[in-house]
Amino acid sequence: MRIKVLGCYGTEFLRFKSCGFMINGSVMLDAGSIVSPLNLEEQRGVQDIFITHSHLDHIKDIFFLANNLLEEKRRTIRIHSAAAIVKLLKLHFINGTICPDFTSIPPGAGHVLGFKTIKEGVFYPLSQGISVRAEKVDHNIAAVGYIIRCDHGHVVYTGDTGPTEAIWKACNALGDLLAVFIECSFSNEQQELATLSGHLTPQTMAQELKKLKDKDYPIFIFHMKPQYLKTIEEEIHALGDERITILAQGEELDF
Repeated sequence: MRIKVLGCYGTEFLRFKSCGFMINGSVMLDAGSIVSPLNLEEQRGVQDIFITHSHLDHIKDIFFLANNLLEEKRRTIRIHSAAAIVKLLKLHFINGTICPDFTSIPPGAGHVLGFKTIKEGVFYPLSQGISVRAEKVDHNIAAVGYIIRCDHGHVVYTGDTGPTEAIWKACNALGDLLAVFIECSFSNEQQELATLSGHLTPQTMAQELKKLKDKDYPIFIFHMKPQYLKTIEEEIHALGDERITILAQGEELDF
């Protein structure tokens, strides 16, 4: 399984893109960054998008991808998430007002987008040789993280979250962890803001990792706010955990 980091930051600046992770050239975890890092042929490869929550920095490129592929004769791109999140996307984003309703255009068969509601705790197999499972996380809005299963283990992606429980319990039950992708948005001195907004700091991120029984896996940090990146990096390095890597966009990781 190959994961390409199209964007991994908690907002956008020059040279910093919001979150989008591409698996095996066809599956997206979040849609904050899809179109600007990919050429048109690569965009055509996207078949499934798994959304963690409805905040704009995780969904915005759904619009641009659909717009770019509007006249392509291809299979519908499936947007997957939990029921509460799909409801928010339909009501507030892909609603014909903020964004064209690409689930009904072009007319007839072959709409650009289609929604797929998924249940938490259930693995959904994909044709790319992987299965994806949603688990609840604790953000300041309805949110899930994802566990991705391949032939030889599991990768967990938290999406945006503060301190949480369900996804770690699921990981402990499954075992065979290949990697943990965990957010860390703010510095320790911004703990109050992180708590209010449902995010992690280096100190709370470290506490979350202690909830996992298995310790033999790499840890990849994402969703850093670029304006605080230097401080976040220093505080993470001070933890002394050699498993931790702070992600940068453009990286490709094989599991």
